[in-house]
Amino acid sequence: MTTILRCSAVILILTIAHTGAAEEAAVREQLVQSRTRYDTADAWAERRAELREEFLKGAGLWPLTERPDVQALVHSRREYDGYSVENVALETVPGFYCTGNLYRPLDQQTPGPAILCPHGHFRPLGRFRENHQIRCAHFARMGATVFSYSMVGWQDSQQTTHDDPLVLALQTWNSLRIVDYLTALDTVDPERVGITGASGGGTQAFFLALIDDRIKVSAPLVIVYHWAAPEGCLCEGGLPVMQEAETNAIELAAAVSPRAQLIISVGNDPTERFPEFGYPFIEHMYRVAGASEVVQSAHFPDEGHDFGPSKRELVYEFFGKHLSAESNSFKLLPEDLSAITIETPEQMQVFSEEHPLPEGALSGSDAVDAAFRRHLAALRD
Repeated sequence: MTTILRCSAVILILTIAHTGAAEEAAVREQLVQSRTRYDTADAWAERRAELREEFLKGAGLWPLTERPDVQALVHSRREYDGYSVENVALETVPGFYCTGNLYRPLDQQTPGPAILCPHGHFRPLGRFRENHQIRCAHFARMGATVFSYSMVGWQDSQQTTHDDPLVLALQTWNSLRIVDYLTALDTVDPERVGITGASGGGTQAFFLALIDDRIKVSAPLVIVYHWAAPEGCLCEGGLPVMQEAETNAIELAAAVSPRAQLIISVGNDPTERFPEFGYPFIEHMYRVAGASEVVQSAHFPDEGHDFGPSKRELVYEFFGKHLSAESNSFKLLPEDLSAITIETPEQMQVFSEEHPLPEGALSGSDAVDAAFRRHLAALRD
């Protein structure tokens, strides 16, 4: 039986083995049962609610409660051709920071959409890599406010490691708090929020879309296929977010319905059979939800595990369609690499000798995890 290696030991292009026959058969049976049981809009809505609740329980985030405003550290604004970039740290837990870069359109006249851009297990650069910067900058040039953020334990997010036992919960919480932050900005229309990422970034995309109805458009790339927790990296399967509901990545992606979703697969990774294995189920469940017109799949049989130009073009088009508004604050544009400045990691990092971690910042898995649990408990009191 082969194993899945969707972890941080990869370099840019992940080499992922197929699930074994037994695992594949189990997922196939799960999908058959789900399709049979949840054959009406009401039944499927109840299942979607169950999947959300069991995910949040497994991650230790249930129930979600009211949250205070997010405190942000923002510095080093740079202006380029039609957009700006700032280095931002969001204090998502007292003493714990989500690090990233905020891309904004220049000369914005009316509120526009917000787009979250998590990265996947693409070593060594993560959010600093060129094609990640390109899509963030281009979205901003189209009129969106974009937050590009690091996985826990990557780049300048070093307060704990990526193999922290709570990394899945921490990353999911970070994503929720990013939506809180972005939707509170005057330049953002809170009714137009999207998320897209590839590989582990794609996992973060459909995880967040599952649990947060504020996400109106999502595009997970090269990640939706027949896998189920506890497979994968700890940030994907390290907590029991699928087991109690007896579910898998394909059903969780379907549960994003009835909101708009584009799923991209390729021929050179485990998503190679998504068009015949996964998408028919997802398309069917969207039809049951009465939303078949807002789900789309694209397959590139000769391409690999990345977020390359052909994939970016489709994502721009899909987001342009589903995040547009009468104000024309978000317009589809052709990607122009000559208008995009590729920055160095040194320019993009939030914390450095010049900008150190604030006093009282947590350090180490034990301290971060204890503070996280205390914070969640305090919010529920």
